Amino acid sequence: MAEMAADARQAEDGLHWAQRAIAADPRAGAPHFTAGRLHEIAGRLTNAEASYRAAIRLAPDHAKAHNNLGGVLHMQGQLDAALASYRNALELDPRQPEANQNYASIVRDTGALELAVEGYLRQTRAVPEDAEAHNNLANAYRELGRHREALASFERALAADPEYAEAHFSRSFVLLLCGDYEKGWKEYEWRWRINAFNAPARRFPQAPWDGRKIAGGTILVHAEQGLGDTLQFVRYAPWVAERCSSVILECQPELKSLMESVTGIGQVVVQGEALPPFSAHVPMMSLPGVFGTTLESVPWRGPYVQADPERSAAWRPRAGRGDGALKVGLAWAGRPQQWDDRKRSITLDMLAPLAQASGAVFYSVQMGEAAAQSASPPAGMNLVDLTAGIRDFSDTAALLSHLDLMITIDTSVAHLAGAMGVPTWVLVAHAPDWRYHLGRSDNPWYPSMRLYRQDRDGDWTGPIARVAEALAAGKGRANGRP
Repeated sequence: MAEMAADARQAEDGLHWAQRAIAADPRAGAPHFTAGRLHEIAGRLTNAEASYRAAIRLAPDHAKAHNNLGGVLHMQGQLDAALASYRNALELDPRQPEANQNYASIVRDTGALELAVEGYLRQTRAVPEDAEAHNNLANAYRELGRHREALASFERALAADPEYAEAHFSRSFVLLLCGDYEKGWKEYEWRWRINAFNAPARRFPQAPWDGRKIAGGTILVHAEQGLGDTLQFVRYAPWVAERCSSVILECQPELKSLMESVTGIGQVVVQGEALPPFSAHVPMMSLPGVFGTTLESVPWRGPYVQADPERSAAWRPRAGRGDGALKVGLAWAGRPQQWDDRKRSITLDMLAPLAQASGAVFYSVQMGEAAAQSASPPAGMNLVDLTAGIRDFSDTAALLSHLDLMITIDTSVAHLAGAMGVPTWVLVAHAPDWRYHLGRSDNPWYPSMRLYRQDRDGDWTGPIARVAEALAAGKGRANGRP
């Protein structure tokens, strides 16, 4: 009964039966594994982890328990521990498709993804109505860049289970990546029906805002996910303000002072603070759907994030005084806890070819653990590290306001620079995030952004070489501000 409930994604009903099975046979690992699945479906990752560990303790050769433990560790940002669990699963069952796919998502192993595809194809042929297997197959295709096959597999998953939220949500990324915003935004709204989603739905007595004018009303726009997401979608604030009397933005603490200068925002509060009265609310990443944004109608009225004039003036002496050098910002790594960080992050040493550009001074804009690499820059690279003076994103914006060019991976600094209109070159993974789309060197969300894409999954030599060539040819100076 518990296994049937897990297969039907009915967590609470199943847990009752799983607990009875555990009580009946305390030494069996299988009921703990099923309990872990049910806790995971309900979004209780800590409980799921404990159940999977109990299953492994009682049945060390339970390959799927090792894989699922890796999955919940992965979702909690414990990438090294997750990788170890995936390896344990593959040692026990080298052809397990879920473990191959999960392992590949961290280490960027195309061969493991191909094995995952083979395994899921076997599953779907044996049980054509297995919605989860079709969804997993679709996600493996997505990671391999086989988007038509991914969409076809998502369709099969949803034909088997039309209410399968994870399949709807995952499908949205392929649709958005391919430029089908109309369908993509609708599918993106299914995120709120995923129990393990990393930003749980907010519950307010006020109604969600649907885009209609609210005369004399106040609309709360609340950030829901990453810093880069907030920087990208706060552009909608002026459009929201045109349909009400006042806009309140709730955002991450690192962005508070920067957001206070965004046009259309009347008040900024930090997540966790008491909220002022409001009439309606909207999650920030639902705004493109509310406004019916298409690839051709991405809103842009010019740079919408500005550096504070006083902070910019304070940073001027540190960022140089117009000595003729090309001033280039560098950021090479994101948060290591991010589930796909190893797909996007590099090391400073890998940017060594950039040092060949004569007349360039590089400024580290790298924060976090990877910032320590600034102490040992590549040979010949004139790197200035001012990050000790960065307290929040307002300081980062002030530093960027004095740079000619920003070179970065896909991280929040890319969005900040793009929102400010700073010329920005972004190193983009072979299987990119949806907002970088496919086969184009520009970005419809940021007119000042140029994209340098991997030719092969996991290989950064090509895009870095092209960035170095463009820099040496003076293109950074040509794109820079006078």
